[in-house]
Amino acid sequence: MHPSVTLSASQLAQAIRQGTFLPSEVVNAHIARIEAVNPALNAVVQQRFARARQEAREADERVRQGAPLGPLHGVPITVKEAFDVAGTPATCGLLSAKVHLPQQDAVAVARLRAAGAIVLGKTNTPDNCWDQETVSYLFGRTNNPWDLARSPGGSTGGEAAILAAGGSALGLGSDIAGSIRLPAAWCGIVGLRPTSGLINEVGFWPPSVGHLADLNAVGPMARRVEDVALAFALLSEQPAQPLDAPNLSGQRFAFWLDDGLIPSSGAVQGGVQAAVRALTERGLRATQAAPTHRRFAVAGWLASINADEREAIGRGFGGGELWSPLRELQNNLADQPRIASGALRYWLSSHYGSQLVTLLGVDGHAWRRELQAEFIELVGEDGFAICPVFPTTAPRHGWSVVFPLTISYQTWVNLAGLPALVVPVGRSGNGMPVGVQLVGAPGTEWMLLKAGYAIQQALMPVARIKDV
Repeated sequence: MHPSVTLSASQLAQAIRQGTFLPSEVVNAHIARIEAVNPALNAVVQQRFARARQEAREADERVRQGAPLGPLHGVPITVKEAFDVAGTPATCGLLSAKVHLPQQDAVAVARLRAAGAIVLGKTNTPDNCWDQETVSYLFGRTNNPWDLARSPGGSTGGEAAILAAGGSALGLGSDIAGSIRLPAAWCGIVGLRPTSGLINEVGFWPPSVGHLADLNAVGPMARRVEDVALAFALLSEQPAQPLDAPNLSGQRFAFWLDDGLIPSSGAVQGGVQAAVRALTERGLRATQAAPTHRRFAVAGWLASINADEREAIGRGFGGGELWSPLRELQNNLADQPRIASGALRYWLSSHYGSQLVTLLGVDGHAWRRELQAEFIELVGEDGFAICPVFPTTAPRHGWSVVFPLTISYQTWVNLAGLPALVVPVGRSGNGMPVGVQLVGAPGTEWMLLKAGYAIQQALMPVARIKDV
């Protein structure tokens, strides 16, 4: 394995600026790594290797000429298949979008490329990003690099898997119901879900129509907090802030160990407690308390999806043509599927679940306001909370048949539109990664990144590339 593959995105950018590696050397090493691990993972499903090598040679020339270099100059990245990359198919795993060939980059992709990043390829996602496992009709199943029999999560599972295995230094994902945070926790990487709507989503599929925009966010993923912070500054067009800040002392935060209904495992509870200790040893003040409105948050999340949003999701599955959930169920039962069974199950559950909770009188928007107000009252305008992302470490493939029982662990964050950062904190007894999420009030991404960096320094000072 080439030594550049083990470096973080920030370290790679610095090594390229210092002349330790040329961009072409780094890009070729990461392509070789993808070729070595991808047969087992099935994470990268759209290759862009020839164009990436050409861009790397052009980046070499800028280094030789002493030209100004962007903060990600020559750094190899991958992006979720749901984002447009000019000249590369963008299907979101959908048969209906198989021939879609965008002519320009999504805004988020363009911002990373403008900083010098080189896109190696695009990573697997479930059809229409609508499942918490990563299985698509077009590309099949992605496996967790820590145990191929286990799920990497979804919907940004391909991205998390290839980052954990060292095939990419930085990634781009999205999160409407835990889709960045769940894969990050299960694959042992860092993932940031910013405040809903903060980062431009133009060029992302499916479009965040109506209230879906209140639930969704796009954000960066990497193996290190500092890399996610660098990418967040670029994506949000905000000035970067130092992470190793001494002013965290005295900062208050809350923590809890489950979603108020489903107990979490000993490994997950231990991860939260380890993160709490790491911060209290830095002088932060912890309170064990939780917002009650996080319970059954999936009901509020479903109630936020009205008729217009349900139609938009259906048109997403159809690539613009409205598809009927029942018709697709008939197709799958007749062994003539057009979408993967997991995405169909998730679609049916959300489509009819949304109708049911609305009929029961659940007001998702009132729930959102009450949850957000309760959370801010608990932690303050600049505080945060530490809690689990899921009750266990990564389960085996097929676990999502019971996702309604566990989804409130993630969806309360989306319902309230809050930013959240996942940080790895160790390994369970069976060797699987354990991650925790730090959740803050709207606009507190930099506070989360600083606290996450302190946890990383204490618990995971060295990132490990998982061999496959």
